[in-house]
Amino acid sequence: MARTKVRPLGHCSRCTRAWWAGASDEDRWNTVHKGGRLTAYLCPQCQTPEENAEAEVKAALVDYDHPATDADGRVRLAPRGGWHSMAVGTHSVVQSDPAVHLALGIENAQLNIGVAAHTDARLHDLFSETCAGPVRTELERVGARPGHRTLTYTATDGLPPTNVLVVEDYAACTDGDHGEMVVLFSPQMPPHLLDAFAPPVAARIRTALQDV
Repeated sequence: MARTKVRPLGHCSRCTRAWWAGASDEDRWNTVHKGGRLTAYLCPQCQTPEENAEAEVKAALVDYDHPATDADGRVRLAPRGGWHSMAVGTHSVVQSDPAVHLALGIENAQLNIGVAAHTDARLHDLFSETCAGPVRTELERVGARPGHRTLTYTATDGLPPTNVLVVEDYAACTDGDHGEMVVLFSPQMPPHLLDAFAPPVAARIRTALQDV
């Protein structure tokens, strides 16, 4: 059986030393990006104290574990707890619970959004310009119809910080069949998740978080 040749992650741009996965100093190497493109690697021995300090700050603020590469070959990195890409489609929570009209969450630096066919087609108005178009397309695909119920906003400890649900409150029925819809989110919601929402919606969420 032929052995798979193991390649280094890169080579230091100053001393040419190889950067190996699993090495004791693996996490202390730095990468240099310009215009979203990787331009250099720096081993721990070749870094200046200033470069090392900058790398430690970036490691605390930037998610290097889940990079994304765009069509032009540029690397995109998300902030810690944030997202750099989006996927809109079916969601396990939406499929399993008829009370859930919409679900979104961040996983591996990707924002995942799922909508139910029985929801209000106007829910795309919740989202920022980046997200509204794809959500509208998905609502049309599943056959959602416009409604006229209002939304309320509630922070709850029952959700993970990176998840938001739009659920139907059956206990508050207004027309015999349908209750009001409630936007549920965690009091520990990361600020980057607010980037998915239109400014007026983000403001309402912030107000609800302040009231917790």
